[in-house]
Amino acid sequence: MYLRLSKGDGDVDGIYKAESNSITNQRMIILGFLEKHKDLKLVDTYIDDGYTGTNFDRPELKRMMADIDAGKIDAIVCKDLSRFGRERIETGNYIAKIFKQKGIRFIAINDNYDTLTAEGSEINIVMPVKALTNDNFSRDISTKVRSSQSIKREKGDYIGAFAPYGYMKSEKNKNRLVPDPGVAGIVQEIFAKKLAGVSANCIAKELNVRGVLSPAEYKKQQGQNFKTNFQGAKQSQWSAKTVIRILQDEVYIGTVVQGKRSKVSYKVKKEINRPQSEWIRVENMHEAIVRKCDFDAVQILMSRDSIKSSENSESYMYSALLYCGKSMVRRKSFYSGREHICYICSDYNRYGNCSRHTIREEDLNEIVLGELKRMIDNMCDYQKLAENLDKLNVNFDEAVAHDREIAHLKNELAKCSTLKSALYQDLKEGIISQMQFNQYRENYTNREMSLQSAIKEQENIIRGIYENGIAAGIRLDELREKLTINSLDRMVLVTFIDRILIFDDNRIEIVFKYRNEMEKMEGIICTANQKEVVKEAV
Repeated sequence: MYLRLSKGDGDVDGIYKAESNSITNQRMIILGFLEKHKDLKLVDTYIDDGYTGTNFDRPELKRMMADIDAGKIDAIVCKDLSRFGRERIETGNYIAKIFKQKGIRFIAINDNYDTLTAEGSEINIVMPVKALTNDNFSRDISTKVRSSQSIKREKGDYIGAFAPYGYMKSEKNKNRLVPDPGVAGIVQEIFAKKLAGVSANCIAKELNVRGVLSPAEYKKQQGQNFKTNFQGAKQSQWSAKTVIRILQDEVYIGTVVQGKRSKVSYKVKKEINRPQSEWIRVENMHEAIVRKCDFDAVQILMSRDSIKSSENSESYMYSALLYCGKSMVRRKSFYSGREHICYICSDYNRYGNCSRHTIREEDLNEIVLGELKRMIDNMCDYQKLAENLDKLNVNFDEAVAHDREIAHLKNELAKCSTLKSALYQDLKEGIISQMQFNQYRENYTNREMSLQSAIKEQENIIRGIYENGIAAGIRLDELREKLTINSLDRMVLVTFIDRILIFDDNRIEIVFKYRNEMEKMEGIICTANQKEVVKEAV
């Protein structure tokens, strides 16, 4: 007797298996049938539990077919046709051809079908219709499952089989992630080391030396049946790719990103990558392990070259931050009994291009420290105002309406739309050809989309101020106090500075992060002051 059950035979969420199709129920029905048919002797039982009926690559089905070829079996009994298979063509091929050629009797009890007594009409008409019905049922179940999963993804429910490294599934709600106290600290350490300038390869080597279990091995230790195509026979180790994968995963800032891959169809197990625009991304769904400002800083650093010191595994303090068109490199020299450090253009250093402008590290430190102090002082003042926006009496819509950058972008969008509309009249009057019309319309459409995206981005900055303040998660007062000791470190630099530009005439421009937020805050304050003036005038 052959028995099969898949999650799809229960409900679309796979939470329970319907009793009517349970393995126990199938066995009872078949044994009851055999009691009434003494000409049949039970030789073996084949059970594929958890396998879909649309795929015939099942272990117990393969074992049964091998026993058929070995001459151990001459009849198969199933509860019904759907237990053997739900794919119309393959199911029909087995019953009408393979079993017939091998001299195998096939019985589907609930369908009242027996190849020993079946008439031609049953074989050629009834069974194909039943197989088609089962095929359609499988397609319907697959659609319902995908629909249910899509709804869960859009709600932000985590539906992955395993929690990402650093998290575990909540005992109260399996679709919610909570930090795993056993390894959440390792994730935080990985981000901290990357911010300090340590390469992914060096981070992986250090974790291996310390004996820290890799994500795959940690899941095995926790008793999870975790398998990956990347692991071999030996214990899997940390690698640069594993570290980079963690550094790029938004799950560590509380964001759930799902739907990156999808199956070709309900009949084919093969999965394909979906474009990033189709991913389902929901923010603030669980407790963050890493601060968003640190995560964003890591993404910027990973997109640049970080030149590390030969003395240790960490980068120089200004590595990946100092530029003059090209990145600048650190040079050490000794004269008058003192060590002197300066930075020169990497392009000039290698090829003699650019000019030989340099800047001493001590001069750079003095300038950067002074500017950082002023920047953080302003941010602290704006942060306090942002925490009490209601007292400024300026709501979100008013802030957006009075924002100069948004007003400029909307003006450009209106111009673009007007020019796009005028194309139809130009085409009608013969001023432009059809080819020119198509090209110009595409250009204007792309420009419109770009401007709309820019407007949305500016609105999101203002919304972020109203929801989180100027710099969420950064203890500005502590940093301001720290900078009074007149010293810098790399963590402060990568937190607040995007890049430092050194020009030929020795001018220095520091491009700060959060400058957009501060400009928006200035605009909100200006709007509040204007409202106050109008109020006093009235």
